[in-house]
Amino acid sequence: MSSNSASAANGNDSKKFKGDSRSAGVPSRVIHIRKLPIDVTEGEVISLGLPFGKVTNLLMLKGKNQAFIEMNTEEAANTMVNYYTSVTPVLRGQPIYIQFSNHKELKTDSSPNQARAQAALQAVNSVQSGNLALAASAAAVDAGMAMAG
Repeated sequence: MSSNSASAANGNDSKKFKGDSRSAGVPSRVIHIRKLPIDVTEGEVISLGLPFGKVTNLLMLKGKNQAFIEMNTEEAANTMVNYYTSVTPVLRGQPIYIQFSNHKELKTDSSPNQARAQAALQAVNSVQSGNLALAASAAAVDAGMAMAG
């Protein structure tokens, strides 16, 4: 009977099981964030990682309501995932889900969406001090979009 339940676990639900075990066990500098609000900003996503260390890269998948952030160290990423395992993060009143990615690093392209994410990231990293960082990133994103437009 246990072999039947094991084979059932490898059926359609196998992706869920893999995701759950990965969030607990396979550390990576890259963190996968899902169930994001549709109108979330790059600055808000970056702000999730700031208390734990430097955010070195960001990939927004707005169509899928997901994002990936890369921390400067695996230790910072591990601390972040452990914290958000015990405290459910909320953005714009909506609970979101954070787990390790199976990517070891992020490779980003130069599409307009990515240019905006990189501008926000650069602004936050240049200021790197609490609420000032978020205000600066929003201003830099606006300026960056004006320049790109």
